[in-house]
Formats: sequence, structure tokens, C-alpha cells
Amino acid sequence: MNIQPSKPLHLLLSSLLLGLALPAMAALSAPFGTGLAKVVKTVTPTTTTTPAVVGTIDPVNGYLSVSGSLKRSWVSQSGGLVQSNNLLTVSSATMNVAGVTRRYLSMRPTAPTANLPVLLLLHASGVTPEAMASLTEVADYAATQGFWVVLPAAVGGVWKDDPLKTGSDDVNFITALIAQLGGQGADPARIYAAGHSNGGFMATRLACAASDRIAAFAVVAATTRYGVSSTCGTPLSRPKVWFVGTADTIVPIAGALDLRSADSTLAFWNSRQGCAGVLASSLPNRSTTDGTTVQLTRYTGCSGSAPGGTAIENQVYTVTGGGHAWPGGLVSTTGVISQDIKATGLIWNFVRGYRR
Repeated sequence: MNIQPSKPLHLLLSSLLLGLALPAMAALSAPFGTGLAKVVKTVTPTTTTTPAVVGTIDPVNGYLSVSGSLKRSWVSQSGGLVQSNNLLTVSSATMNVAGVTRRYLSMRPTAPTANLPVLLLLHASGVTPEAMASLTEVADYAATQGFWVVLPAAVGGVWKDDPLKTGSDDVNFITALIAQLGGQGADPARIYAAGHSNGGFMATRLACAASDRIAAFAVVAATTRYGVSSTCGTPLSRPKVWFVGTADTIVPIAGALDLRSADSTLAFWNSRQGCAGVLASSLPNRSTTDGTTVQLTRYTGCSGSAPGGTAIENQVYTVTGGGHAWPGGLVSTTGVISQDIKATGLIWNFVRGYRR
């Protein structure tokens, strides 16, 4: 099944950007003051400083609260405009992999810091890395939480997420990119992969083919292809989190053709990883107007453990009424975007605790 949006998401996003002028985040600056010297009676102004930017992610819904001077901006790259801010450096680069020129977008905290973790963010079919960064609003999270975002580009805009089909060697590209990032100062033990739709299916393929390189995975609006599960081999047990919508008409929650259902996907991975415990909870209905509700199910007691003894578990956020969308994102391919949760924040809170 070839997952293709009915209308390219980057066109929807471009229309949104042309029609809306997103305001910059409110900047909080320290007030000026004066101090009166007791003896000479001269006025000495205090020094004005820019407050440090502090960001806190709500552990339940993933929304980000920011204090300090964080200013939104839009940066032009070869794939279009990308949402950024004053604390990030955005750049586009290419690399040669098996004779093919491959491109990726990088968003890094401007302040030089070594050994930062990396979130690989894999776009949906027909979507540019720039549009993917913008619709997920990942920039503010990267700036306040201190991680790199790297968005590779698929050849022709489509990932080869099924090993049984022909196409570009995307696994080799991603693993070569990870090696290159390590040479640029990233922490090789804290590389994470997340993807939307076609990019989500690619993330599940990487969970089989590159578990020795990636510490945790996140999958949005995707399940697992039978072509992946039938050729998976014996990957390392890594934590995974899914976001699925019950009203997704492109990747049906009940499965379709070569796509496992959401239940079958979780059963496949939990069985392989020996996850024995199940904990389910309904999340607060933060938005009462979008027609969605969210349940979190945690599968605990999985085999293995991350360095430091962190217990491995799998999770799934089931969005009742949710469409083929990134929860809390700017636009959807089709259907309703739930505003009860922010997938970007929940993903980072989930993966950040793991190392390989």
C-alpha cells in the first residue's frame, strides 16, 4: 500500500504560512533600575541582562511552557521555509551515499555544546524536511531542551519503508548519516528516530534494521508493514511509542492490505520484547471542541534495559476521533488534529531517558 496524502502536506503548510503571520513569543526582559550611592550620591544604573530561556514540557500532554527571550522566526532553506527561533542554527547539507547525493536539514542549538542528543525526524510522503520541522513545531523544543533535530530527505519524497520492495537504500543512508553526526559532535549513544506516516513506517523498519544505532523510536500515524515484521530478524529490544487515530482513513487503525493493525503491531513488538505488563489511562480532555479524546496504554516489563538501568517499555496513544495527523501539529493530511496532546513534546519526554 503506497501511503500518499490526497494533497501534498507541504502545499497545505505553504498556504498556511502565506495566510498567517505567527507572532513571536513574548520576550521577558529584566527591568532597568537605578541605585543611589550613599556617599557621592551618583546614580548607577543596573546592568540589563537577557533572561535564560527555560522550557518545561508537561509530562501528561506534551505542551511546552517557555519563559525567557524565545523569538520565533522563519528561515529559508532549499526545501522552503522552516520554523525556527533565535536560539537555533538551521542549515542544509548533502552527503554521498553509495553514489547517490542525499540531503538533510539540521537544526542545532546555537550555543556550542558537545555530545548533545539527536532526534531524527522522518517526513511523510511528499513532504519536505522543512515542512516536517514546521508542522511538528519541533524548534522550540530543541532550543529549550538542548538537542539537535536532523531531518533527512527521502529520494523523490518517499521512504523505502518496505524491505520487500525495490527503491533507494534508505537504511544505509540513515546509518551513514548517524555516523557522520557522531563525527560532528553528537552523542552516538543518544540518537532517536521519529516519523510521520511514510516516515513512521520507515522508523519501524529502522527498529528492525538499525537497533544497534538508535536508542528509541516514535511512530505517528503509522503501524508496521508485514514486509518489515516478516524480515525483522532479532533486533535489540528498544523502547517505542506510537500515536494512532481511530478516524485515520489513510492508515486505518484496523489495518489494510500490507499494513498491520494497531493492535497487531503492538502485539508483534510486545511479544518480541517480552512486555508482560499493561497499564491504561484516559488523559485529560484538554480541548473540548476538537471532538477527540486520548488514551495512553503502557506495556511494561519489556526485556533488556538501557544503560543506567532505565526500564524499557512500549507505549501507544490512541486518539479517538483523530485523523491522519501529528497530534498538536499545525496541519493534517486528512481528518482531525487532536489538540489534547502535543506529540512532539511527548515523544521527546519519552525518548530522552534512554541511551544505547
